[in-house]
Amino acid sequence: MAFEGSCASRCKNADGNPILSWSNLNYDVKTKQHGVRRILNDISGQIYPGELVAIMGSSGAGKTTLLNVLAGRVQGGRLYGDIKFNGATRDPHTFKRMLAFVEQDDLMFSLLSVEETLLASAQLRLSDEKYTDSDKRQRVETVLRQLRLSHVKDTKIGGHGLRGVSGGERKRVSIGMELVTDPSILVLDEPSSGLDSSSAEMVVELTKEMSRQRNLCTLMTIHQPSAEMVAKFDKLILLSQGKLVYMGPASQALAYFENQGYPSTNSNPANFFIDLMTVDFASDEAMRKSEQRVQALVDHFAEYRERGEVVQTPKRQMLTSHKSFASGVTTGEIGHMPVSLEQDFGARYLGSKSRNSNSSVSVYDGRSEKLTAMAGPSRASISNDITNEVANIVYYEAPPMNPWLSEVLVLLKRDWTLSKRNMSLVYGLIGECVVNLIFLGFVFFQLGKDQSSVQNRIGALFSLTVQCTFPVIIPVMTVIMTSRDVLLRERSGGTYRMTSYFFAKSLSFFPLVIAPYYIMYLGMYFIAHLQYDAAKFFIGLANLTAILFAALGFAFAMSMAVRSLEVAHIITPVSLGTLMLFAGNLSNAKAITPVLRWLKYVCIYYYAYSGFVQNEFDGLEFTCTPGAAICYKTGQDVLNTYGLNELPIWQCILLNVVLGVAFYALAYCLLRWKAKPRYLWL
Repeated sequence: MAFEGSCASRCKNADGNPILSWSNLNYDVKTKQHGVRRILNDISGQIYPGELVAIMGSSGAGKTTLLNVLAGRVQGGRLYGDIKFNGATRDPHTFKRMLAFVEQDDLMFSLLSVEETLLASAQLRLSDEKYTDSDKRQRVETVLRQLRLSHVKDTKIGGHGLRGVSGGERKRVSIGMELVTDPSILVLDEPSSGLDSSSAEMVVELTKEMSRQRNLCTLMTIHQPSAEMVAKFDKLILLSQGKLVYMGPASQALAYFENQGYPSTNSNPANFFIDLMTVDFASDEAMRKSEQRVQALVDHFAEYRERGEVVQTPKRQMLTSHKSFASGVTTGEIGHMPVSLEQDFGARYLGSKSRNSNSSVSVYDGRSEKLTAMAGPSRASISNDITNEVANIVYYEAPPMNPWLSEVLVLLKRDWTLSKRNMSLVYGLIGECVVNLIFLGFVFFQLGKDQSSVQNRIGALFSLTVQCTFPVIIPVMTVIMTSRDVLLRERSGGTYRMTSYFFAKSLSFFPLVIAPYYIMYLGMYFIAHLQYDAAKFFIGLANLTAILFAALGFAFAMSMAVRSLEVAHIITPVSLGTLMLFAGNLSNAKAITPVLRWLKYVCIYYYAYSGFVQNEFDGLEFTCTPGAAICYKTGQDVLNTYGLNELPIWQCILLNVVLGVAFYALAYCLLRWKAKPRYLWL
């Protein structure tokens, strides 16, 4: 399937209709100091295929909020207004599939290569029914070539002390992960953040090139771009204090403000715009004057929109009357005619030749007085109670793109690759098991049948039980929690089912944990000279597997229950240390106070330790020293004394498996609750 020709369905917008339009957007949030604060105030506009549109403004102007509202990713507060996609009300399922959202933070797996990252995105987000595996790989190759990433396709993403691709390349990989799906709208939140000027300009240049090639609408927020970057934008949306100051061709923005009596005073148009729209808090007088200036800019642009007036373009005036504009808004077909945009920035600041653009762009968007009256309440009438949002809360669950098993296999391959390359985890588990094998094996070397061996066997089995929890739970929990942000990003776009992720992530840890612990058990078993019996050996191995399974489930549950990694590292050892009191070694299992005795029945240590002790001591006979105060003649005497024979071995193994399943179920429920998107939707 040809990648370049895959936008046929999207190119229906070539008749001049906007791909995304919005009118009278208002967004309020609750604050402690002021009750309710209006973040967006009566914003209207539209964007078209092939356009590169930048939202600009100073900090706190509402850039990111507007971007999230249009992308359907705003949470909390109260939102009202109207948003249309291809002239119709947006459907959450369809819209999320057609929109690509690149977050400000590049959330990716540092241990995967560039090509592996893009390929996993293509395999998960492209339908198996429409695309073969070779089609998906071909699409990845095309994106690598278009984003100038072919030379680093085998380089790891890097991060957190691991060397990888550069910042600009990382940002392009983030964009590529979204572009493999061939969306209709590309949304970028501060794509130049943290990049040097050269890398930032390349990102903007490539996004513009992709917009032209694919007839793709690109919308981005950007703080203070260079003059070269501003010259590349087709349209600017300038915001100040949540209000619209200007929306129209980037090449005509300077002329617009100059006509209002604000000639440019800066060689960089972006700096001029920001200075003009920013409130100065240096003094009360400066703040008053700057607020008056900003409000005058807002009112002046609102008047232009209401009258349908625009700055003259080189060819013709786009909107000629208030009547024609109001009619366009009412019917949803706002005037959109091709114009030839003179690159004023290039000629004025860069000394380059002005050139024509073949794209079609719209200029000032407006509304009639009637529409203004129909808009949401004014600032003076904002209700302090925003508990019941005007917009619908969408618990967005995208429809499955591929069969469940296909998703699991892709995710399992990715997770297993990550686990293998996580050398600190791999070497840590192997090293810990080897050290325990040596220490436990030789501290309890070749146990005999005298009375001292009774205590040594108990100590060896309790140490084995403890070593199956702490060294497993804490590192696994850390790995899961550090990758949780990537999960939330992928789930917000409906990349896969939650069950697919959970099953694959769980399964990827089993061989990594079980293999070294089997080796540790095997070595300790023969070095310490536990009962040499094939049945007892495999029963002990089954008991070991059960507690490892329960420990992994505990790690998953804890990683989903606690948000902060630091807090989890405090709570987990305390929880495990408390459970150790009920294992039957530090306190007699039958003599625990009835108030707390029930805790041993939810204690993985109790079942595992009881199973190990019963398996080892059953059938043993010990020699007694004459005159000894305490003498255990048989292993059954030991079990009766410690109270560890309440349940048979098979029940201990089964109950640990049940506890493990319960931990996994709890983790899954917590994960679904936390990862389910809850967006306000218009």
